[in-house]
Amino acid sequence: MLCLPLVLLWVPAGQSSPSERFEQLLASIRAQRTGNGEQSGQPSQEEDRIGAEILEIQSSTSIRAWISPEISRDEFAALEVDEGWRKNQPRESVECGPDDGRFIKSPDSVDDGDILIQEFYGYNWFHSATVFETNLPIDEGGLFTGFRVRKHHEITYNVGSCMVLLISPEGEVFFRVGRDADRLTDTFAVPHGWLVESYTTPEPLIIELFGETLVIRTDNEDSFQGPVPELANR
Repeated sequence: MLCLPLVLLWVPAGQSSPSERFEQLLASIRAQRTGNGEQSGQPSQEEDRIGAEILEIQSSTSIRAWISPEISRDEFAALEVDEGWRKNQPRESVECGPDDGRFIKSPDSVDDGDILIQEFYGYNWFHSATVFETNLPIDEGGLFTGFRVRKHHEITYNVGSCMVLLISPEGEVFFRVGRDADRLTDTFAVPHGWLVESYTTPEPLIIELFGETLVIRTDNEDSFQGPVPELANR
């Protein structure tokens, strides 16, 4: 399958806040398919929980992640990509997941609110993160796999929200961000010395995954990210 011609757009920084610009971006992407600036319809609850992501493999140290808020789960399942691209597992927002989240800018951008959008395979995608290290050893038994990414991702938990935490033997704290929508099990193997904890936020918590972030994938493809120093003294 040939990749469709690219539509290169920037959402420029202006007078509105990064949060407002990100919401405008998502609304604009969803509306573009109708050609009249109006959304063709709200996604179903199931579709709304699924995150579609494709990976552009530029080199072993540069893999660009692109997210589309407009593609449905069925459309993503049917999508075929070219050599040099890979479909990530469809991701699912989870119970005890974030209450809100936004990308401040694309990884290579300078100004807050500058988000790179391109069209691939008939859908619009925004550049959310760049993976620069893959298949990192995390534990001696090889149960966890690590990836280092660059992104500018802000995640919010409200008062009384639940979180699932992963604590390393050294005390570093990672939090669960998403799950494989097609997972076969909700449980995963935990290496010796690591802990899994449930946590309820006593006050609003804003986590800034800015710059370099370590992503840990478990054997059921749960995604934990961090470390988060604010949670070390929970």
